[in-house]
Amino acid sequence: MYDYISIHSDDYTKKVTSKNLEHYLINNLGFEKVSHLTFYKELHGEPIELRGIPAELDGSYAFNTLEGVEEVNLIEIDLPRSISDILEHAITGIAIAISKEFSWIIDEDHGLS
Repeated sequence: MYDYISIHSDDYTKKVTSKNLEHYLINNLGFEKVSHLTFYKELHGEPIELRGIPAELDGSYAFNTLEGVEEVNLIEIDLPRSISDILEHAITGIAIAISKEFSWIIDEDHGLS
């Protein structure tokens, strides 16, 4: 079972500013800001967390904190352990909306049907 969905530019070179990401997630998708580059939304009674991440060109990353990060090239949506068809459809809609907004792709191993 996958734990998250990854959304990123085709080769990880295209970045989005933390300010633009925050604005889009809050104003267009209804997320709440938890901390810098970490967002939360409840869907069908399940908590969904989303994180903007500065990744290397191969998609790997390591960080202690996201404070001070001004650009990201990877977004991860954490998936609940138990996911219904309705919740899967809602999360898929969010992932597609984000990928279209920033002209990014959803990783093929995205964890959804």
